[in-house]
Amino acid sequence: MNNAIQQPQTILVLGGGSDIAQAIVHALASPALTTVVLAGRHTPIELSTPLGEGVSVVSVEFDALDHAGHDALVRSVADAHGDLDVVIQAFGQLGDDSANDDPVAAAALAEVNYVGAVSSGLAVARQLRAQGHGTLVVLSSVAGVRTRASNFVYTGVSGAPATDFGDTALGQFGDKTNLPTTPVSRNPPSVSSSRSSRTS
Repeated sequence: MNNAIQQPQTILVLGGGSDIAQAIVHALASPALTTVVLAGRHTPIELSTPLGEGVSVVSVEFDALDHAGHDALVRSVADAHGDLDVVIQAFGQLGDDSANDDPVAAAALAEVNYVGAVSSGLAVARQLRAQGHGTLVVLSSVAGVRTRASNFVYTGVSGAPATDFGDTALGQFGDKTNLPTTPVSRNPPSVSSSRSSRTS
């Protein structure tokens, strides 16, 4: 649980290899932080820059396509490490130009970037409601508001988690429960990261 000055003790990152999410973890780090759980397809996952002593960094397997397993995953992390103070949703795929004219490739990209965000986001929301507090940070892409004709399928599904689902659906979740749970959605601008360097 957050301490008296709202510093998190436990952080879960869905898409634990994300450079932006890891930077957020470091920005939130304080003497109160005890546990960071990095969830992703390929484990183990490590922080690119270590945190201070006394912080346990754990990695667990997470598959955005395993919609039926998202509830169990979130519950298992909470059972093992206590209440989730901050959950950062930071996974997604870039895809390529083939998705623009390949229905199967387009659907596969949408299944990860949007459908996976919806199912895992609702699983997190359920856990935060059960524990009575917590913050869900939904990271998306500025491509969702600055669309590119060269990769319009990616831009169409990559801004949706934050602009549509994060702002509207999870905002309604917070209002209806009357609990100190906070959805925060962000479309970061283009930044230099390991993922962007692979496409430059």
